[in-house]
Amino acid sequence: MKKWNALLLAAVLPCAALAPASAADSPLVLGMLEIRGLDSLAAASFELSKAAGNPVSKEMVAMMLYGALGTMPGLGIPAGGTVRAVAFDDGSDSGGVAILLPVENEGADYLTGLGQNGWKNESETADGLLHYVAPDGSRMAWSEVYFLKRGATLIAGPSAAAVRLLDAAAPALPPILPVEGDVAVQIRPAALAEAFAPQFAERMDQAFKNPGLPANSAAMGDLYVKAYLAAAQQVDECVLGLGVADGNLNVHTRVAPVAGTELAQWLKTVKPPSAATATVALPDALAVETMNLGDLGLLAPAYFRFLERLMDVMPSGLEPAALARYMDNEKTCYAQLAGDIGIALLPPTQAVPLNLAEYVALKDPAILRARMPEMLQSGNDMMAAMADQTDQPMPFQIETALGEPREYRGIAVDRVAYAFRLGGKLAAIWPASIPTKFDVEIAWLPDGMIVATAGGATTEALVDRALDGTAAPLSTWPAWQALHPEPERNLVDLAHLALFDAVRAYLALGDSIAGGSNADFVPDGPGNLESSSYVMGGLMSRVRFRLADIAAITAKAKEAQAQAIAAMQQQMEAQDELADESAAEETADDVPEEVPAPAPAPAE
Repeated sequence: MKKWNALLLAAVLPCAALAPASAADSPLVLGMLEIRGLDSLAAASFELSKAAGNPVSKEMVAMMLYGALGTMPGLGIPAGGTVRAVAFDDGSDSGGVAILLPVENEGADYLTGLGQNGWKNESETADGLLHYVAPDGSRMAWSEVYFLKRGATLIAGPSAAAVRLLDAAAPALPPILPVEGDVAVQIRPAALAEAFAPQFAERMDQAFKNPGLPANSAAMGDLYVKAYLAAAQQVDECVLGLGVADGNLNVHTRVAPVAGTELAQWLKTVKPPSAATATVALPDALAVETMNLGDLGLLAPAYFRFLERLMDVMPSGLEPAALARYMDNEKTCYAQLAGDIGIALLPPTQAVPLNLAEYVALKDPAILRARMPEMLQSGNDMMAAMADQTDQPMPFQIETALGEPREYRGIAVDRVAYAFRLGGKLAAIWPASIPTKFDVEIAWLPDGMIVATAGGATTEALVDRALDGTAAPLSTWPAWQALHPEPERNLVDLAHLALFDAVRAYLALGDSIAGGSNADFVPDGPGNLESSSYVMGGLMSRVRFRLADIAAITAKAKEAQAQAIAAMQQQMEAQDELADESAAEETADDVPEEVPAPAPAPAE
């Protein structure tokens, strides 16, 4: 872990200087695929394929990987070398791609191998640019390849221009992509927006001008294009790393902002969540997430600019004064968020299928509580007005109303009734056993609120945990610790999902309503998936899942398939038996009745 952290720091720091370090003629890098050793990827692929129930040997995977590069294992490419495919802006509509290929002996052994495999060296320029043409039947993606030797690296591409562009960009690339794993993928949204914004806008514009779409679709499309591009311009890179280690499938991600943007300023305010967020981490929870969202006021202006423009292009049907009240309520609610949030999914019941518990830190809960009646009415007005604006009836509408408040341990508890008014088609197919009315309780703590969809005992248990401070942080749960034995410091987001338990619980609920035994096909055990996030030059996140649990999913899938095949065979055999019986009966019906022999003639 310490080795990886040192490597990641070495990668993160140069990332911040990517743009300034680029020369005037250096291309804009759009993204990258990075393989940290072909043998390592082959070994990881074997472990993952074995868990998935379709094992492909390491040797076979290695042959495919090396073959895609025109060679064989051990012939010119070091087993632990890093292969990089880099995408960049070359002035075309789709961008260019070239490869940084690690080689031994300055590429001489690799190029000799190409010649032995039928490749022809067509030419070489004065500055060393080589042009090779592939033989018929080559497994490489390009039929001709240009090479430049750069010490222990060969730059390879489908054109001389692509190779020269990557040669110019290579010095500014980070030493490694800043995530762990056997393979990593990077995309650079801000660079993509810079390179392809006109093409993206034109395609979206054409899509939203379809005559079959509503009249305001073009305006909405224009708004969405501007919103997507504005968001993309805030993000320098998104990186995904995949690896197999310690019996786990590991996913490591990084989202890094462009320096000086609102996103960068907001990220600086994200911190570890307070202990109060663990209030919702009840022992029987199927899923829990505790997080800190930083100073949301930094993101509020952009969010509300978008929302207000959306209201302009998508008429709500509200009078201007009513719309202004709605927006004011939204801003008041948003302004009270203090950053800390905890949310949990609890075991479902027939009365409460979506059983949630939530803790939200607030700056002044009294302000928000005082606005509750107006906010609920404003939401009802918005839903009704939107329903009147549509040509087709909405499938359902939601109406909310405040119920009778109560108090528990000096904490005010409000009840909000949610009623789903179902449309004709949806009402016709809605199961009678699933309620359309739910009561949600909100407990107003001194520094936040607790929301419980189950109400009653659940609300009181959550208030007890909040007031008594007895909730254990998610990082102390054995299930979380088992997959994160050496967690980073200052985690800003922790999550736990008992995947098998959650799927089993909902299938069992469905079985109890509709009959069946679907829950039996869920693997035994909880199937824990655990994640953590921290800030290091960007928002870094790790997700881990046991290979053994992947194997358990595979085993259950095969079991279900075998049972389905057996049931089908039984059905076919039963049909064959019926057909045989039917044929036998028809044959019996076709046999002529026995005619008695004529009596012998009397003797003369």
